[in-house]
Amino acid sequence: MIRLLALLVLAALSPAAPAAPTLMPGLYEYTVQMSMPGMQVGGMPPQVSQRCLNPKDVEGANAYTMPGSNTDCQVTDLKQDGGQFSYKMACTKPQQFNADVKGAITETTVALNMTMTVAEMPGPITQNVNARRLGDCKQ
Repeated sequence: MIRLLALLVLAALSPAAPAAPTLMPGLYEYTVQMSMPGMQVGGMPPQVSQRCLNPKDVEGANAYTMPGSNTDCQVTDLKQDGGQFSYKMACTKPQQFNADVKGAITETTVALNMTMTVAEMPGPITQNVNARRLGDCKQ
């Protein structure tokens, strides 16, 4: 009985894993840098785009697992620990690939590194994605 009580007290005092930050809705700027085998050093220039994220877009893991439209990507092995996350993704359209993703999230930023194995490519493709909140979406 005393041993059980001691275990319950210990469990109650143990720190819980920190909750993942929730990305705020708003206008985000995404910078994507890609490299692949055979690409020159410096490779392709970064691609920069903006996207308005609504509350549903940033709900839970949606903030960093949004595969986009016109795909059939499946996310598996999703792990979160505070502001760190990782997962695997498998897609068959528009092109077949598998990816390992690791990253970090705050209330106003997302940074992730994706290593993809693409069918009929000689080696892995890496993508580094950084997103930062610019402000509220323009209505």
